[in-house]
Amino acid sequence: MFSSPLLDIETKLNADIGEFANWKMPMKYTSYQDEHLLVRTSVAFFDISHMGRLKVSGNQNELEFLVSKEISKNKPNSMIGPTAFLNDKGGFEDDVMIYKVSENEFLIVTNAINREKIINWIGKNSGLNVEDLTFKYGMLAIQGRNVWNFIEKAEVKPLEFILNTKFLGENVFLLSRSGWTGEDGLEVWADANTLTSIIQKLLKLGIKPAGLIARDSLRQEMGYVLYGEDIDSNITPVEARYWVFSLDKDFIGKEKIMEHVENGVNRIRLGFKLKKDDRLLPRKDYKIKSPLGSRDVGYVTSSTFSPYLNRVIGMGYIKPEYAYIGYELAIDIRGKQVKAKISDFPLINTR
Repeated sequence: MFSSPLLDIETKLNADIGEFANWKMPMKYTSYQDEHLLVRTSVAFFDISHMGRLKVSGNQNELEFLVSKEISKNKPNSMIGPTAFLNDKGGFEDDVMIYKVSENEFLIVTNAINREKIINWIGKNSGLNVEDLTFKYGMLAIQGRNVWNFIEKAEVKPLEFILNTKFLGENVFLLSRSGWTGEDGLEVWADANTLTSIIQKLLKLGIKPAGLIARDSLRQEMGYVLYGEDIDSNITPVEARYWVFSLDKDFIGKEKIMEHVENGVNRIRLGFKLKKDDRLLPRKDYKIKSPLGSRDVGYVTSSTFSPYLNRVIGMGYIKPEYAYIGYELAIDIRGKQVKAKISDFPLINTR
């Protein structure tokens, strides 16, 4: 079990510490609903130190073949992603963000559960050098609709980054204009002492902390996937409607992706919303049923209560012949057939 390097200050802030992807992390500080709404209406900060952080160096063409989205045309200091490492069957080994430092140096953020797998995957399939920076730097995300009302707007454009710069007067390794909430904001890599100082300064600015439960409900409202829940090694980007590939280049798994693009798939990922008075939460793998509940037409992968919509939402995979936006299906929740309206992503109006 790993622990966030920021647990000391987070414990002092009354964080509810829990386990996620073999990491001890802050799950919430007050209620996840309040923290969620802070991001949608104001701003909050998250500890995301559990994410894998890798430095990859070597021939750019080798990395180009390993990932599904084109990287060679991107300029240094730009982010490529999300993109993916796919297997020969087109399934996800991981979905990642890539930071292009130069033609032969990249930083990669992986899902926490896939860090070691991706290190080994790169080693097995290329001659690239990989350095694990996960335990050298922690990572904070400052996210929110009104983030720039609290901090000075950073000199960095969306999906771009700056190395070895200052943030709130502190020296940080990386500052990027990115996030996974659907709102504007920054992500910061720095050592634990520096991030602790940044947290103290954020608190003085009136920015409150939020935990991973709120981060999960925020990403579900946007239709963003979580590895191990919504995607895995047996699901392709076409099935997931997760457009993380470029068909004008070669990459591992492209043959299967082309087959799915040309011939269609047997399941596709879509969202759903329950009626406001239905508060039962469908769990992973609960069956999605035809309107009369007579046949299985899909399954749930993620669900949550959306504080912003004040209703239960989620996502799952549905047979194409039932995958119509606005169509009403049923979800079998502990023997009860609960009506669910099929919805496209994002599940909220973002502006």
